[in-house]
Amino acid sequence: MAEGRKSKPRSRPTRPVGLSKDGPSKKNPLPIQKDGGWFISAPLSNRLHQKSALGVPVEGGIILNDEELMFCHWHRHIPLPSNWVEDRLSENQSFAHKAVAFDVVRNAGDKVVPIKGKWLRWSRESHPSKGEALAEVKWARTGDSFDIDELLDWTTEVIANNMQCEIAIVDDEMDVTMYKLSLVDPRGKLEPATRDKYPNLGVEHLSRIFLRDDETQWLEGVENDITDLFDELNSRGLLMRPGFKYGCRWRVYTTPVDVDHAPWLMQMEAESPTNWEEVCLSVRLAEGVNKGWVIALKRGDWVFLNISRHLPGR
Repeated sequence: MAEGRKSKPRSRPTRPVGLSKDGPSKKNPLPIQKDGGWFISAPLSNRLHQKSALGVPVEGGIILNDEELMFCHWHRHIPLPSNWVEDRLSENQSFAHKAVAFDVVRNAGDKVVPIKGKWLRWSRESHPSKGEALAEVKWARTGDSFDIDELLDWTTEVIANNMQCEIAIVDDEMDVTMYKLSLVDPRGKLEPATRDKYPNLGVEHLSRIFLRDDETQWLEGVENDITDLFDELNSRGLLMRPGFKYGCRWRVYTTPVDVDHAPWLMQMEAESPTNWEEVCLSVRLAEGVNKGWVIALKRGDWVFLNISRHLPGR
């Protein structure tokens, strides 16, 4: 431990299989395989569904899916059938990661409900019987590919349904990092530069102005993806400065550089990460300097996908 450092590393849950000793004196019954899930009978089923929105109601009880049953084993003292975990892992080697993701997104007391293959989230104060879901939640492992088209389509669809987009990324230590995806509309307060008037472009050194290659190409009318995006952002009253120190294409300002900090770090699609490990590095760096991390995508018009950290329950 570094000298003078008093804090200890946080404890990491191991989520063992097996009922804890502090459970009810009368053990809960084993779930029964039924209708593609796991049947829990009343009256226990009533408490699980009415309080925690767990399971699909059926005659005499509820049906849990696999991740719900694992959650109930960890937190509601529900026993598991013999070799149940081994069977799940043999069917799906990522089952443990999926179960951990489900556990974490429910960790703050929020109600995350599997519906037609999707995880929909209600706040801890709400319930599916009382209102619409706040968010749709996905999960992935750190090494999974970062499919930008799939994520953009999903984000657009979920936002159109008045929900937030959240994704739980599970690493090889079974630790989970949550992200929120949104579409942003960056706008600035600057007068757009023109080919014959560009007071905010370039940097002053040696009593003269030095222009970057992207600025020079835009002024000369060169057409490529970079000058196209430069032109779009310029028309929005924004100012672009190199993002080399932050691992991105540009720092994007809404004011002159000496007036305020850049609210965004912007990456172009062709230079964007290929997996979630790289996304984590980019978002962590951006938020460490109080900036949003945005990917610019040309889909007819330019669209801007923002990815930020999300803390469940906050």
